[in-house]
Amino acid sequence: MSRDKKEMWRINIENAAHEVCGTYGADVARSVFQRYDATNFDDLSPCYYSEVFGDLELISNDN
Repeated sequence: MSRDKKEMWRINIENAAHEVCGTYGADVARSVFQRYDATNFDDLSPCYYSEVFGDLELISNDN
């Protein structure tokens, strides 16, 4: 994966996590990462980027 693509994923995932934190709290955002054996973007496997982003977007658009 290119550095630019990874940075795009980082920005999108971190923005989505920030929105979830603001609406539902940090524990909810953390729980998404924990489902994929990660604590944040830095230790998230690249194969799960789209799933984590999708989960965070679903939560953030739920209200």
